[in-house]
Amino acid sequence: MNRQLYRELWNLRFTKMLDIELQSIEEYKHILAELRKSHGNHAVVPHLERLVADETKHAKLCEELLRILKRQKE
Repeated sequence: MNRQLYRELWNLRFTKMLDIELQSIEEYKHILAELRKSHGNHAVVPHLERLVADETKHAKLCEELLRILKRQKE
């Protein structure tokens, strides 16, 4: 496989990973908001907050991987 095809493959992978991470962040935030609205300071809240933080870190890593990929020679 030539270099251009590898770049395209990695671009697709990292883009898909980023989309999934961003979607997860939104879903967890929605669940967190609903839980806070209905149950206040439920015991699950810190766990959901940690998940949002983790998913945010994962999204930033995906963005960095995409930036690195774009800097690579063709």
